[in-house]
Amino acid sequence: MPAAYPDQISISEYLLARLNQLKVKTIFGVPGDFNLEFLDYIEASPDFTWAGNANELNASYAADGYARVSKGLAVLVTTFGVGELSALCGVAGMMSERLPLLHIVGVPNNKLQSQKALLHHTLGDGGFNEFEDMSAKISAHTGKLTRAENAGQIIDDLIKVALRECRPVYLTFPTDLFHVKISSAALNTELPTPLSAPFVCPPLDTIKTTPAVEDVLNKVVQMYKDSVDPIVLVDACASRFGMERAVQELVEKTDMTFYETPMGKATMDETHPNYGGCYIGANSLPSVRQLVEKADLVLSMGALLSDFNTGSFSYSLDSSRVVELHSDHVKIGYATYPGISFRDVLPHLIEKLGQFPAKKGSDAANKAEGEAAEQRKEAVEVPNTTDDSEDDKRFGKTTITQKHLWPRLGKFLQEYDVVIAETGTSAFGVLDIPYPKNAVALAQVLWGAIGWSVGATLGAAAAARESAQPDRRTILFVGDGSLQLTIQEIGTMLRRGLSPYIFVLNNDGYEIERQIHGVKAVYNDIQPYNHSLILDLFAGPPKEGQALKHKFHKVATRDELDALLNNKEFQSGNVLNLIEVMMPRDDAPRALLTQAELTSNANSS
Repeated sequence: MPAAYPDQISISEYLLARLNQLKVKTIFGVPGDFNLEFLDYIEASPDFTWAGNANELNASYAADGYARVSKGLAVLVTTFGVGELSALCGVAGMMSERLPLLHIVGVPNNKLQSQKALLHHTLGDGGFNEFEDMSAKISAHTGKLTRAENAGQIIDDLIKVALRECRPVYLTFPTDLFHVKISSAALNTELPTPLSAPFVCPPLDTIKTTPAVEDVLNKVVQMYKDSVDPIVLVDACASRFGMERAVQELVEKTDMTFYETPMGKATMDETHPNYGGCYIGANSLPSVRQLVEKADLVLSMGALLSDFNTGSFSYSLDSSRVVELHSDHVKIGYATYPGISFRDVLPHLIEKLGQFPAKKGSDAANKAEGEAAEQRKEAVEVPNTTDDSEDDKRFGKTTITQKHLWPRLGKFLQEYDVVIAETGTSAFGVLDIPYPKNAVALAQVLWGAIGWSVGATLGAAAAARESAQPDRRTILFVGDGSLQLTIQEIGTMLRRGLSPYIFVLNNDGYEIERQIHGVKAVYNDIQPYNHSLILDLFAGPPKEGQALKHKFHKVATRDELDALLNNKEFQSGNVLNLIEVMMPRDDAPRALLTQAELTSNANSS
């Protein structure tokens, strides 16, 4: 039942009512003098939690993590100039990676702006549009509140764009309009469901098809009928636009093998028998690459063909046998059909393709499937310490190497875990590990800002606590270098009672950069931190009679790592755990070694 609103409410109350309708519960940001009175409304509302971030950059990263896990809109509040500009790296990341955000910027009142007053936080030239112009380049749309008469419409239109395009939008909110009353009538008509929310296929008789959609369906069905070895390739925008269930249903009905890209990881159930592995072009496991590139039909779901997502553009697919389904167009071979979404097509494809017998591929493909399964199994097996491997010769049999770490951590993961992998060794280390059912994978593969993951963990943990599984675990893998960029947000996690696992992979600097260039260069070194002091620092002075909500661990050998991961109390995740994992320099996961070579070659060509 819709909430009852007074006939007249303030613009601030109208905006928050819209956010409440969209199930936004946590709002990220930093207070500043041009947004303080708006923050009063947030603080007074029982429907919202103000995160109170350490800085605006971290707040934007937290909003990113929140949007990914909540599958809905995230909200960021900053102040004019100094605050909003600090957030732009994170906002650009959400633009790049297709995540819905409403960025609310408190700005000086309209009178002062019209007078071109030389206010603090300005460039001193009387201008007030420069920062909005900057944000316009990395936002799907911008809106400016200047008068009460159209404020509600501007807010609604802006949010609709964010929900429809799964991208950030930007709203300036001047201080003289915070308390101005407007009609609440429009609130009785709720905004559409975010396209990032899980899509449920409606009954076919309720879906209107156009001649263009019918043409697409006929072509795809014929290609499927003619194929022997069709596959499904799941990428970023299948998840961003909520298509997981529909794609899973397509796989179930047709018995096709499905593969995921790095940006599509854990979109589907990776414990499913039809899961074929992670396809990254030349950066794939060899048999996985062979299977994907020999398929005679590839149904590509939400492709985002960036360099790290494709092994530096090393896909070798016959374009004439690829069908790309996107949020706003379909591509069949070399023909593009604009304005047709996978939401228009997938429900019909599930029905039509599900009527055919399962296609199991050629004998050669079946043999390759067996080889791929063996390679995937080998990739997730913890190396036997009795073997005299190259890693053991280089680093010693007790050392925690990349080859040992990721398979062992894979066994630690549980159903419903939220897993954040920092740009660097972590994002590449997780690629060969199959995630548990209903796990959520976060990695910033396209934008790739180091330090992103720490802020994102705050947002992800907040969204997880608000979800249908509030006890689900949030697990961060981050390098010692990346941690230093955004470490302050651990304090916000403790303040908000969140209890993620923070695995700090201490390999003495920027290993991903060393693998690409400068293996001995000083610029890839960092100042070592005493990680054992971090939690006590950010937790503040202990309070008498209050149990600690955090715990530090340090592991330097494989046996120490095993003992910790097998500990039942540790597995429960009841407190914030920071785990320093001591690792050698000049060691990297398989996928990073290959990608570093591909990137180095691309940079020098």
